[in-house]
Amino acid sequence: MNLTQARNAAMAAIENNKDKIIATGEHIWNNPEPGYREFKTSEYLANQLRELGLEVKTGLAVTGFRADIDTGRPGPTVAVLGELDSLILPNHPQCCKATGAVHACGHNSSAASLYGTAVGLLKSGVLEHLCGKIALIATPAEEGIELDYRKSLMAEGKIRSIAGKSQLIREGVFDDVDISYMHHLSTRHGYNDHNGCVNKKITFHGKSCHAASPQRGNNALNASTLALNAIAMLREVYSNDAYVRIHGIITNGGDTVNIIPDTVTMEYMLRAPSVEKILNLNERFDKVVMYAAKAAECEATIETVNGYMPLYDDAELGKVLEDVVKFVKPDADFDANTNFLSSCTDMGDVATVIPAVHAYAMGGGGVGHGITYHIANKEQAYVESSIFNTLIAVDLLYKDAEVGKKIAAKKKDLMPIPEYIKVIDSINKTVSSTDIP
Repeated sequence: MNLTQARNAAMAAIENNKDKIIATGEHIWNNPEPGYREFKTSEYLANQLRELGLEVKTGLAVTGFRADIDTGRPGPTVAVLGELDSLILPNHPQCCKATGAVHACGHNSSAASLYGTAVGLLKSGVLEHLCGKIALIATPAEEGIELDYRKSLMAEGKIRSIAGKSQLIREGVFDDVDISYMHHLSTRHGYNDHNGCVNKKITFHGKSCHAASPQRGNNALNASTLALNAIAMLREVYSNDAYVRIHGIITNGGDTVNIIPDTVTMEYMLRAPSVEKILNLNERFDKVVMYAAKAAECEATIETVNGYMPLYDDAELGKVLEDVVKFVKPDADFDANTNFLSSCTDMGDVATVIPAVHAYAMGGGGVGHGITYHIANKEQAYVESSIFNTLIAVDLLYKDAEVGKKIAAKKKDLMPIPEYIKVIDSINKTVSSTDIP
């Protein structure tokens, strides 16, 4: 079986099982769960893989799992990733009415493609023409939401990273992986580099009193308002940087209208294209907020948690992706990383330590993270993405894995995992305005 025959055999196996693959994606769409809560999603998908005869190691990063397809011949280990978590968007017409959860970013597609990839590899006869190992890894908690819940898991010792892929790296799940990739649902084909970020919880501390006598207290809401304005001015400092983003919400602004609030909380996310810029922005942001609190005669505590590392895709792996897309769809437009994206993904953490690509596949519709988001084309969303994932693995590991070995060799030039863990741990800290004059 030559490479073209192997590709066609894998495609045929997926096409022959497309109804089950589509049903898998639709089941996950209809049962959304946000990060580190994807227990039902994980169990359902793991059982789908067990039906194919795979052994699944569960309980990784709380709800993640890994299932290996071993060719029995030495070669690189290629990890195909599928994201489990949903967003929370209570006004989306198809959200879970009890939780507000909805897959308004299309993670149900990448999750379903794990099953589709297993089908393509196991039911096509291609494995005897490959070497190495394919690790199917279900990754939780990509969306950086519900910070208090994730911090509670950290306090309980269940996680040390708020992002699922980072937590999986900590737990050693990627230690033996040489190459990694995934497909995210979109309206296009290609891949792009992304920002990294940190997450923050800010608590303003004041002194409550009757609102009719405000001079007797210290208004924490005033401190937060002053901080909001100071943060807006901080943005001017970065006005020449097209990728820096500073955005947040007030999560608690007080309890009753006739009491001056003594506690106000906010959550913020700071995004930038390099670790150096993230650390610089982080330091300046903290100073602005703490001195704003002081100016309002209050205090502030800022808890910083590492979010995602900046994502820099491996161009050589991206070329394999492009070749596969053009093989399946010769007329397809392909964005080979022509634009840097200001958004973030924890695939950046994987790409920091392993040659990786965060790819996009068609099938989504509407505005991402918005109430109009939907699955526009089920075959593209679930079946095509499975085909792309499978054919990339075939191309990388065909015969003696010449292509895969060349890319895998780059791992030695990336950040070692122990050093990566030290870097992200250095970002996790709490500072207080009581510590400054």
